[in-house]
Amino acid sequence: MTRRPFLHLALTAAVGMIVAPLAHATSNYEYKPDEYAQIDGGLSPNDQYSIRAHGEGDLGYDNFHLYLFDAKSGKRIGPLEEVTNNLDTSPGAIGAQWSDDSRFVSITYRIDRRALGEVRYRIEKGRAHCIKNTAKKR
Repeated sequence: MTRRPFLHLALTAAVGMIVAPLAHATSNYEYKPDEYAQIDGGLSPNDQYSIRAHGEGDLGYDNFHLYLFDAKSGKRIGPLEEVTNNLDTSPGAIGAQWSDDSRFVSITYRIDRRALGEVRYRIEKGRAHCIKNTAKKR
């Protein structure tokens, strides 16, 4: 065996060992009681709102929800009920994309190993109103 094919084979094996677990792994988090962790991109551009996750049990699946918070006071406004069937419970595995004026937010998360769910909200009068839900219901 020459050196070049061996290097190619070794590189291919190394990449496979790194990528394969990522496609199948879940990202979970064990929340402490009363811990609400901000999701990735969860703070609104005007610093008025934040979106935080909370769950219970070993992997965070029990009673898992996302919540809209008043970022300035730290008070929980309410749950975002339309975000359901999460594969991941880690706040870093759920993403929020806010509009520049902080009036709209889209939340993207995995509902299974090959599909994403997206829920879009309009923030009005301190409340989140669902305007689009592409997540599949199970």
